[in-house]
Order: sequence, then C-alpha cells, then structure tokens
Amino acid sequence: MRRLIVIVEISSRAFSKLYPEKPLQNIRSIEVLHFLRLDYQEIALIARVEFNKPDVSIEDVLSDDVSDVHLLEHEKESGAYVYFIKARPAQSAHVGTDLAAGGGYFSLPLEVKDGKVKLTFLGSAKQVRDFIKLFEEADVRYRVVSHTDAQFPPHSPLSHLTEKQRRVLITAHNLGYYDVPRKIGLVQLAKRLDLALSTLDVHLRKAERRLLNHIINDL
Repeated sequence: MRRLIVIVEISSRAFSKLYPEKPLQNIRSIEVLHFLRLDYQEIALIARVEFNKPDVSIEDVLSDDVSDVHLLEHEKESGAYVYFIKARPAQSAHVGTDLAAGGGYFSLPLEVKDGKVKLTFLGSAKQVRDFIKLFEEADVRYRVVSHTDAQFPPHSPLSHLTEKQRRVLITAHNLGYYDVPRKIGLVQLAKRLDLALSTLDVHLRKAERRLLNHIINDL
C-alpha cells in the first residue's frame, strides 16, 4: 500500500483550540523524540522540553490527562529536559481520537517551537485526506509544509532521531563525510549546514549513538 507523509503547521493558539487541556504558554519548545504508544487507551512518548523561564517545572505545564512523567535527562548546556510522558487521550481532542478510528498515525517530527506546532502524519492517501479534513471541520487554519511519499518504513532507525539529527546525518552521508577517504571534513560540513563546529559535532555524535543503540539492542 502506498503511504504518504504530510507535515502540517498550525499556530500554538490554534493548537490550544484543538487541545484546550494542553497549556503552552510556559513552554519555549517541545520536540517528541520517540512515540512508544498512541491509541484510544494511552499515549506514551519521550519528549525534549524547553521552558520559557528557569523557575518553571514540568508540573506547571502538565494537564489532567497526564498519568505518569519521569525525568530522563537534563541538558545543562541548553537547559532542556528530556522526559518520559504517559497520558490518557483527552476526550475533547478529536484530532487524536478520530485518527485512531480512521487509521494512520502521528510520526516524527512533531514539535512546538516559535509559536507554531508542527504535526507529522503517516498514512494512506485516504487517511491523509481524513487527517486534513479534521482541521477543516474544526475551523482551524493550517499550512501544509510537506506532502511526500514515505521513503522509509515507520520503524526505520531514522525514526529514532530528532529532525536536526536526521538532517545533519543525511547531509553528512550525502556529501561523503563517511566515505573512505572522506570527501568532506567536519569544518567544511559545518559551513555547509551553517552550524557551529561544536554544535555539528554534538548532533552527529548523538545521532550515531542513537542509531548504534537501536541496532545493538535489536541484535
């Protein structure tokens, strides 16, 4: 079956209209790193969260449907936190519950940043049309950022990486960083990606470690 990936962008205000239980005013950014479960009974995921103020905690932004949360990592340099979050699907969140009935599912990237929410959905052509229809029925303005054929299966190792990690890793591969001998060095790669050398090095090492962990754990 042909599968499509559609990425839709809406404002944080529009997201609050769809999900009134999800307060975003104290959050600078949220990036879902990995979905563990998404169905009628439960949502379980790992997310990276940045708060607007240093005195804000995860307890200040949790909604009533969250049943469990655990801190996994605190990135001291950026101030971001990585959490495991488990929740019950909100009863008023039709975009989530209706999709479970119609098929298809959310994928990565899924993030909140700069006052915008980016949602990625993977499904058949009909399921993607139904996904878009839900925004129209809710009278929510949206923008389709991308609409493409799925290039890798849902459980591809690349799905375990963040959007930034996928971008630097794929670019590094395409430009010959992993060739022997290398066609491009780290300094030149950083310039091509418009990133600081230290930032690129961190993204690459984290991406490589996640891929290795996924491969080794599956042995």
